[in-house]
Amino acid sequence: MDVRKHVREAVTLVLMGASTALVGQNTEPVRPGATSETSQYQPQAEPAVVRPLPKFAQMLDSASAALGKVPADPLLETDPLGFATRAADKGSRWLEGVARLRFGATYTFLNQYATVIPDTATRHDQLSGRLDFTGNWVVYDNESTAGSIGLLVRSGTNIGMSQQFNLSDQMGSGIFLNCLQGGGAQRPISVNILYWRQDFMNKRLSFYVGKIHPNQYVSLSFYNNDERTQFLNGENDGNLAVASDGTYAGGGAVDLQITHHLYMHALAIDTIGSQQTGIGTLADKKYLEGVEFGWFDGAPGSRYLNVRVGVWRDDTKNLGSGHGVGIGFDREFSSGWAPFGRYGFATETGTSIRQTDTLGLTNVRPFGRRGDMFGAAFNYIQPNHTGRRHESLFETFYRLRLTKSIEVGPDMQVSIHPMYAAKAYTSVLLNARMRIIF
Repeated sequence: MDVRKHVREAVTLVLMGASTALVGQNTEPVRPGATSETSQYQPQAEPAVVRPLPKFAQMLDSASAALGKVPADPLLETDPLGFATRAADKGSRWLEGVARLRFGATYTFLNQYATVIPDTATRHDQLSGRLDFTGNWVVYDNESTAGSIGLLVRSGTNIGMSQQFNLSDQMGSGIFLNCLQGGGAQRPISVNILYWRQDFMNKRLSFYVGKIHPNQYVSLSFYNNDERTQFLNGENDGNLAVASDGTYAGGGAVDLQITHHLYMHALAIDTIGSQQTGIGTLADKKYLEGVEFGWFDGAPGSRYLNVRVGVWRDDTKNLGSGHGVGIGFDREFSSGWAPFGRYGFATETGTSIRQTDTLGLTNVRPFGRRGDMFGAAFNYIQPNHTGRRHESLFETFYRLRLTKSIEVGPDMQVSIHPMYAAKAYTSVLLNARMRIIF
């Protein structure tokens, strides 16, 4: 009997200790779930645990922290998918608090219809969907130094048609009318991002190594940079005159917050690799190197201002070597209106786009609704010698946060003289988009 008594006491002490340990790990505040936020721009960079920003907070970190405080503000309180998303949120919050591990997922449906198509095209419409699965694991955080892992996995599919079909390609556009798919066939699954982030100097200096996305570091905008929730086209999802801006490949990047407002982002990335490949092509020694200096004040949702300029050079497998310049600005006013612009210029070689001109306007709280967004932009693109003509595109959209887990909205594009089409023509694309947030 004495043995049983001692065993019971030992088990009780172990369970009490384990419970105390778990509770201790769960005392740190965690970031609100995706269904409680208005939007996420680089979710693979969002840590699970919320900590006070350091004295010299990096631009992306401060913007991410501010966006995490903007509520979803759904139009309808009832949510038909709430039974699934609430359970997922509870499980995620427990995992975030215990292991500092944050996962997220969205699925975006898009239906496009082009009023005019070239004779070589096979159909006017395309219905497609894309899954985005993200992860961020804070491996350790000693405040002065920290290490974390970022992950982005995607899966795209055409619904009711061949996976090889691409409406934008068939129309001869060089602006990518649907960045959910990009160029070429649908990709069933790809590891787009997988990197290690190493922080120094209280997160004032960060190094990224692995499979990265240049647009996370250069020419990044919080008002025209996310095809899931904002503009669909490629020029409003980066800067097409910055070579490899939209690719996913092996490389490294550096973020340095020089002062409270001034920052420097630099990167080197493989120009042969893609989201479908690993990092083996780094051995071919065809790289893009770029650096961007920027100045920002405030945060998205609160009178944000960002001005940036960057330069780059590259060596490619098929387009030779080249260099160029990219400039951009964003300015949000207290009314919620936010004008933005982009300009890029490049050499004839090293990239397929020589010049980009973008000017647009968004409203981050139309009709006072924090969960909605309106945008309109005009783009003028000049290709290199491979294109037949200059191409222009006007796009406008409205994003409605219908419920905590569902966004819907119309989108319209006016494609003017697609650069690769045999004959010049103009077409209007009527688009409908829905995003499910898990």
